[in-house]
Amino acid sequence: MKIEWVIFFTGIGVAIATLVVWLIARRPNQTSAATVNLGLIRTETAPAPPGSVSPGMVNALLDGSVVPRDLFLTMIDLAVRGYVTLTPPDDSAELADWSVRRTDKPARGLRDFEATLLDASSPTGQTGQTGPAAVLTAIVDDAEGAVKKALAELRGAVARAGWFTNTEAGKTRTPWGVIGGVIMLIGLASAAVALVAGFRAHPWFGLVGAAFMIVSALLLVSLTRLRPAVTAIGDQTRGEVQRYRTWLTGLQPHDIEPEQAADVFASNLAPALAFGQGREFAHVFDTAATRHRNWGKTLDIPTNWLDAPADDLVARVELLNKFLNDGTTLASQVGIDETES
Repeated sequence: MKIEWVIFFTGIGVAIATLVVWLIARRPNQTSAATVNLGLIRTETAPAPPGSVSPGMVNALLDGSVVPRDLFLTMIDLAVRGYVTLTPPDDSAELADWSVRRTDKPARGLRDFEATLLDASSPTGQTGQTGPAAVLTAIVDDAEGAVKKALAELRGAVARAGWFTNTEAGKTRTPWGVIGGVIMLIGLASAAVALVAGFRAHPWFGLVGAAFMIVSALLLVSLTRLRPAVTAIGDQTRGEVQRYRTWLTGLQPHDIEPEQAADVFASNLAPALAFGQGREFAHVFDTAATRHRNWGKTLDIPTNWLDAPADDLVARVELLNKFLNDGTTLASQVGIDETES
């Protein structure tokens, strides 16, 4: 077999193996502790995430990183809990021109990053009082750096939670950078060999195989990252959060009790958004509300903290996803987009 064919088939094999490794490595973290009640015995009360994990801290616990999106998720959580109200921009308004208005609910028992974001929503500096609305663009672009301060405080809260080791020795470096570097060298060498061997014929198959190897190397290098090692308490907390997440995923319309519907929706909305399940979560309640209307009953789930004309909950959750996307985009535009473990 000619050398260019050997390089071609080797490149294809490396590419397939790399794709499998890349897809596995990019999957969301799961934990073996995530056992669930399969529904044979219905619990009296719905489970809840551990009290040590706010919705804004979920990503840090599961992925080991803190990102600006976590702060905007925290702002939604503050709204659900009655500290602020959110008003979406008009269709003709600029990106992220959301209004955030402080309510008169006293700021007690808040984490430091929550308190910082709450203060930032009071443009007059008066806390605990209803006042003029702050615009999201102004909050993110604040000269005082409220969002940057809150991001640092969120990282501090994650560190104090004890989920990860803090020492450099406790961090584990993935081997993909080294492996990718080796494959890159082999790919470059293979390209040179293919050119030399195919000088008198056609080196294209060998060059294609070498290209597969080089692209595979780049994919593997993209997985290189210092990830903090998880402690015993971190592993336990992950298991609790995953059990709660599985319950949330399995929630069905017939599980919604009318007298508890509003409370269950409010207490689980922000976590559902943190898991990326907000739309599915809202659809469960919309379906339950439709069934109740067919029975001549009303299932009222107010969201007074969100100034939106939409009747169905899915549409309201889509607005909240827009808030998250707008805030994240704006943070990136002003340079607040770094990821840190």
